[in-house]
Amino acid sequence: MIMEAKEVWGAEAKPSVFQNKNFLLLWGAALLSSFGISFFLFSQSWYVVNVLGLEASLGLIYVASSIPRLVFMVISGTVADRFSKTKIMFLSDMIRGLLLIGLVIWFFTGGITVWTFVGFAFFFGILDAFFWAAEGAIVPTIIHRDNLTRGNSIIQMTNQTSFILAPMLAGVMIAFGGYEVVFGMTAVMLLLASVLVFLMRVPATNKDGGNEQKFWESFKEGFGYVRQSRVLTLLLLTTVFMNLFLVGPMTMGLPLFVKTILQGSALDFSLLEAGLAGGMLIGSVVIGVMNINQKRGKIAIVAVFMAGIMFAGLSLTTVMWMSITMLGLFGLTLSFSNIPAISAIQSMVEETMIGRVMGLLSLASMGLIPVSYALTSIVLSYGVPINTIMLSGSLLVVLYASFVFVRFKELRELN
Repeated sequence: MIMEAKEVWGAEAKPSVFQNKNFLLLWGAALLSSFGISFFLFSQSWYVVNVLGLEASLGLIYVASSIPRLVFMVISGTVADRFSKTKIMFLSDMIRGLLLIGLVIWFFTGGITVWTFVGFAFFFGILDAFFWAAEGAIVPTIIHRDNLTRGNSIIQMTNQTSFILAPMLAGVMIAFGGYEVVFGMTAVMLLLASVLVFLMRVPATNKDGGNEQKFWESFKEGFGYVRQSRVLTLLLLTTVFMNLFLVGPMTMGLPLFVKTILQGSALDFSLLEAGLAGGMLIGSVVIGVMNINQKRGKIAIVAVFMAGIMFAGLSLTTVMWMSITMLGLFGLTLSFSNIPAISAIQSMVEETMIGRVMGLLSLASMGLIPVSYALTSIVLSYGVPINTIMLSGSLLVVLYASFVFVRFKELRELN
């Protein structure tokens, strides 16, 4: 069932992604969506902390978005395979934009509480699950398979740019215009993104409808499809390892690392985050320019090994400039592992199964981060220092990557 040399699934066989109208529309939608969501997340957090004075409630908002996202990620890929991917993305962005228009109106009428943001986080978590699965599944249907690595790197580069620039722009808008302005701007960006997705013309390949039994048969078929491919299983397991032992401890533990190990400030924390995003951005650009189409499996697993080494180096640093350097290199290796791996998966999976496989990939990455947070919190509660947790996680990833590289030849030879 795994395809070795399928050309393109309804994609435009053109030499450059920049000549592909569908990809340009998707890129514009990704740009608007990523900046819009980054605006919203930053402004929401700052309002809860600075205006409501409820720093501890940020965890409640995170849980409200994470739980529905995790639950619906399980079926989001099946939905993407059975219905129009562009319609799913269009509705996701459109509904989020309309919700934010409602939030702006709520600001003018008054009565905003932390539960307001909890409710919005809940609905955004559901919509995120379906949007991510559809976005990952639509890329190989509109791009020639030789340009998948470049196309994915451009999308990744756009996301990283938004993570760097959006908080600064949102802060300026809050300072000079207020929260109504930034949330209103976010709504406009998401609505415009939905229009760009609506304008995409992707050949219909899925049949709508179907009864509940057929839906769950398709759902189970997706799991069976992954299980019968050792390469796909290994790539998903690698994603699980990366997020459980590296990404989760880094995201949750970095503020604690700055405070207890580096004895730093909020500015130092922001510089570290900028270093991480900058490293990922540089990695995305390099991958895009190289447009790697050969030995993607070997590159991905070696990058996972190096990510573990860099994260171990970060855990051992006590000086700010060294921490920024190691975190930047860590971000660079993340791009070199993620983009080739995703492109390889998109190249080898049948079009009728791509939604389910990408949905499982999203579940293995973003969906399991809350589990990593929980594990990190439990270990911290026993008094284990955060740098020890980070070092232990990185060593586990290094050992795993070494074992997979030596043991599984098919992954090393994956193109």
